[in-house]
Amino acid sequence: MVYRPHPDRKPKQPPSGGFLRSWQIPTDPESRWPAFGAAVVIMAGQAWVAGSLALKPVWLFPAISAILLAASVAVYLPKRTEPSPLMRALAVSLVGMLVIANAVSLVELVRSIFVGGSGLDPVGLLLVGIVLWIVNIAIFALVYWELDGDGPDMRADGYRDFPDLVFPQQQSDQQGLAPANWKPAFPDYLYVSLTAATAFSPTDTMPYSKRVKFVMGIESTMSLAVVAMIVARAINIAHG
Repeated sequence: MVYRPHPDRKPKQPPSGGFLRSWQIPTDPESRWPAFGAAVVIMAGQAWVAGSLALKPVWLFPAISAILLAASVAVYLPKRTEPSPLMRALAVSLVGMLVIANAVSLVELVRSIFVGGSGLDPVGLLLVGIVLWIVNIAIFALVYWELDGDGPDMRADGYRDFPDLVFPQQQSDQQGLAPANWKPAFPDYLYVSLTAATAFSPTDTMPYSKRVKFVMGIESTMSLAVVAMIVARAINIAHG
């Protein structure tokens, strides 16, 4: 279920002598189900990482995240004519909890590699690092998805001012290569997160707002740290 724009809401009008850009054109709200599915995969990965690294208590972060996800789904299901502030608050809380859980796991991975205590052999630590890196990409895809234009519901109404992330399809010199009312969906944000995690910098999608630049910097830093741990374990395994 998704909310439908209120029938009395007036569509945005173009500036005098101008035109509406793609992000300003109202569209149907994007479904949240792909994001909910990604959250389930993330929580499963985080629970496995927490168990592998012997985090105590293992259930803490997965349990809190599961409660927030269940509440988000419950609030999302009823039909509505306006975005729900409660749904927005739950979504942001869920994403924040997932980021915190991954940061804690990263700290524990570093400690396990340099100090020990997890009981994992080098191959086990390498596998944990790989899973943590993949989970981190999915988490920040959710962050960008909820951050850009204040989330999918607000983006559907045409963004409040300007987009936080500018995709190639939204640029004036790319007109004709995408629908006039094109807006990014969850897979687009997943691609942004993947490129930030591999290139450690933006590629074709540019961060324009200060807050999204800050978030992208955090992701790149965390990704670099995880990759460094993976390389360290790989070298250790190669040398026997």
